[in-house]
Amino acid sequence: MIFIFIAFILLLLGIYDVFGDNKELKEKILKMIVLFLIFFLGTRGFLGWDWYFYYPSFMEGTYVYEKGYMFYTQLIRSIFKNYIFYQILTTTIDFIALYYIFKKYCKYPILAFAIFFSIQGLHIEVELLRNIKAIILFLFSLRYIEERKIIPFLLLNLIGIYFHTSAIIFLPMYFILNYKYKDKVILGLFLLGSIYYLLDLKIFLSVFNLNLYFLPKILNDKILSYNQVIPKDLIRGFNSFYIERLVIFILAYKYENNLILKNSAYIWIGIFLFTSELSIVSLRIGILFVYSSWLILTRGIEKVHRKDILLIIIFILCLGRIYKSLTFPGNIINYKYENIFFNKLDYERREKELIEGKKFLKDSHGKELLIQY
Repeated sequence: MIFIFIAFILLLLGIYDVFGDNKELKEKILKMIVLFLIFFLGTRGFLGWDWYFYYPSFMEGTYVYEKGYMFYTQLIRSIFKNYIFYQILTTTIDFIALYYIFKKYCKYPILAFAIFFSIQGLHIEVELLRNIKAIILFLFSLRYIEERKIIPFLLLNLIGIYFHTSAIIFLPMYFILNYKYKDKVILGLFLLGSIYYLLDLKIFLSVFNLNLYFLPKILNDKILSYNQVIPKDLIRGFNSFYIERLVIFILAYKYENNLILKNSAYIWIGIFLFTSELSIVSLRIGILFVYSSWLILTRGIEKVHRKDILLIIIFILCLGRIYKSLTFPGNIINYKYENIFFNKLDYERREKELIEGKKFLKDSHGKELLIQY
């Protein structure tokens, strides 16, 4: 599949980023990668799952999302009512923003883009058009946590909330991410979370299965309804997803000196270890902190003595991650890449294929979990 091939090439370029000496050439490669990703994803056809909602929202305004996102799409629509134009413009904004973010925080930004593409970045850019804007705005606001300037921090993240309401979780981060927690407490929580995950102790799921008669009926009904969409066969334990978190935890705990990024990684890992049994809830919160995996892995290369060993680990984790997510039967159907310059867009055909892809959701954990795990 083309996405796995691109991930492989990006990772190879990431290796050159680490060991290459020609700074001018590396900067040219970085800019070429940004331009390529803008073109590749900006000119995509109806790719993935959620275009089915975003396309009519842009063209006809038939779906209503957060006011900030709707204003954003209507503004672009007023310039040129063409969905591909919208994709190109919004993709350009995302990748230029990521370019400056990775340049700011990483010595090896090419490697950062390679890790981003493989670990959820592709899916986020294709599916989560509102979330990615909120995450980027939060990343730009991190400097104001460091500088203790709450007003610009709030302004950026309030805009983010208007793109996706889940970004409200970013507001208390002003007080949480800049705090130095005791190493023993962090290590203890990680060990406790590891036991919880590795032994598959689904305590939260057991609570959901109880008859919570004491709760208001509307709340109890929502819990019961949500319980029906939680995967019953979600297998947790010593798997590649845990190994990925273990590597990132070690890098954050032992090598990372940026307190905000370190704590971001702890939150992302903690959400995974303690709440992955709740699937969608875990995803909606955890995805907001996935940026820590891109940055911690990349920055870890700067600190470790055996860069070659860590690069091999990153290479395996990234290719394994993107392969696993794209070989799910539903994604094989819905992630067939088409480009507007080489393929004619066919809404009705893609709609039928998407419906066909949805038939496989019951056989796996659903498209939501493919982004998280």
